[in-house]
Amino acid sequence: MYRYISSFTQNHLIMDQIKVFIKDFKDVSKLATSKLNSEHINQLKEIQQLSDQWQFNPQMTVIKREFGFPTFKESFAFMSSVSDLSEQMEHYPKWYNKGSKVIVEITTPQVGLTLKDILLAYTMDNISEDILNDDIQYISQQSKLTSQSTTLLNCWNKNYSRYEEEIIPQLQRNVNQF
Repeated sequence: MYRYISSFTQNHLIMDQIKVFIKDFKDVSKLATSKLNSEHINQLKEIQQLSDQWQFNPQMTVIKREFGFPTFKESFAFMSSVSDLSEQMEHYPKWYNKGSKVIVEITTPQVGLTLKDILLAYTMDNISEDILNDDIQYISQQSKLTSQSTTLLNCWNKNYSRYEEEIIPQLQRNVNQF
């Protein structure tokens, strides 16, 4: 019984430490750059439903992913869209583009993984999906999410609420069964 209660309490404490609502990408540069531990990272991955394609190095200081697109045009549109939001965040990925592939590494220098890195990965996942579902006509075309960044951030913020509404009561029910 103690194990379930402490697990519930621990998840609730972690949630309180990583729950950050963001109104504008320009506010991201003002966020504290505290290093996330592996429990924080795993919970954020679950809350924000990050793609399983993100790979974390053993020290949990860098995340990496390869994005594949049908053509160079889409890969460049992806990079252009991410660039605009990265500029607003003042947080930049290390990336490599070869044809229709974009390989990305994200970290916060001198710190490791922070909330900013997870937000950037979340943003990239969503922009990639949008680019793949859109009919990109020209190389400098951007994802509609770039101009509708409030929609993207609203989804980020709602994911915390969804998680609290769905997962936390389930954990509490498990505790109450004992």
